[in-house]
Amino acid sequence: MPRPVAPPSQQRSNVVRTLSLDESRGSDRTRCNRIRKVSPTRKRCPVYRYSFEDLLVLLHGHAPAKVDAVALHRRRVEHGHLSVGLKIHCLGDGSQFATLVEGLGGAQKILDVNYYKHSHASLCLVLPPVGSARSAILLLECIELFIGSALFGNPEIQIQVCSPGRLGARRSALLAIGFYLGSDTLRRYTPGDLATSFAKHQRYPRGRRLVLYDAEGDFDRNFDWWKESGKHRLVEPQLPFENGRSDLLTGSGSRLDIENINLLATLLVHAQYQGYWSQLGMQFQEEMEALLQRHVLSGLVDAPWVWTDDPESEDDDRFFAALQELAAYAFEESVRIKKKGRLFLGWHEIPARSSHGILQEVQSLLQKYRSELVRQSCLLDQGDPA
Repeated sequence: MPRPVAPPSQQRSNVVRTLSLDESRGSDRTRCNRIRKVSPTRKRCPVYRYSFEDLLVLLHGHAPAKVDAVALHRRRVEHGHLSVGLKIHCLGDGSQFATLVEGLGGAQKILDVNYYKHSHASLCLVLPPVGSARSAILLLECIELFIGSALFGNPEIQIQVCSPGRLGARRSALLAIGFYLGSDTLRRYTPGDLATSFAKHQRYPRGRRLVLYDAEGDFDRNFDWWKESGKHRLVEPQLPFENGRSDLLTGSGSRLDIENINLLATLLVHAQYQGYWSQLGMQFQEEMEALLQRHVLSGLVDAPWVWTDDPESEDDDRFFAALQELAAYAFEESVRIKKKGRLFLGWHEIPARSSHGILQEVQSLLQKYRSELVRQSCLLDQGDPA
């Protein structure tokens, strides 16, 4: 028997109530005598041409439980991780998004105002940021159910993961390398795979890179930022930067990719901007650089993985040579450990398999720091020093 569906007005009311409840609760803050709170002075301003509420109301009929979870936890920051933004680049004709785009206000309002997209994409859908990787994944799953088409592991869909805070050149390299080696999919790239409408933009050139800076557009600061004050964790209600992001163009992305990028960005951004996880981030950076040194790959970090103000960073060929060297090393190792090796000629992607080499080492390193960050966060919630 079909499940009765509430009328749109009631769906909107339910979602609004859930969003209001989330705003009143704030983020994931356990009250204890080791946590002090800065008084919030949040300024609400529209970041997109459609509201988050309108998106959730539209999706609610196809995935009510998941939409309710996203609405409830939209701004909840988990264990001091960074917030997560997403962009969906569709390399096909984009017809599966037609109903969604129309429901949000039409292409002129939702798509045409965004000048940035993958060079081969028919559309780029920008999603509002959420407080955690978990909520970001749930939001994509809701959209999958609405459009009736896969977003994860789909060669016609490129997922761009947006992290607040611009990383310097070296940490941007570690973000990209950590993502690549820690993924559950190994990828081969062509220069065209990384081409966007801003590759040679007159004002905001970004080159053909895995890591991309923002173009100084709208920026939602209203997510908690953990910082250290003496022996206390201080939770501020806004991010410490007024704008600036480090985005990563994953290609055909997975849930694990979003989780890994969020972890990497959290550690590296906290290390750069003296956040609460700064020490943990510095330790990760040292271990990651030592790992690359053991595999004689440390020189890759010096390549221009992101286009910065430094004129030397503009060399796309130098970046792509480093990316190809990294991919060749990883593919060679993956093939070597297979019992019946195949060269996967003609394939852009193969499943990443654990080994006793660099792939397993990076995956283990990410798991180690994910567990350690959560462990320390839980100690703080119990009132014990981390």
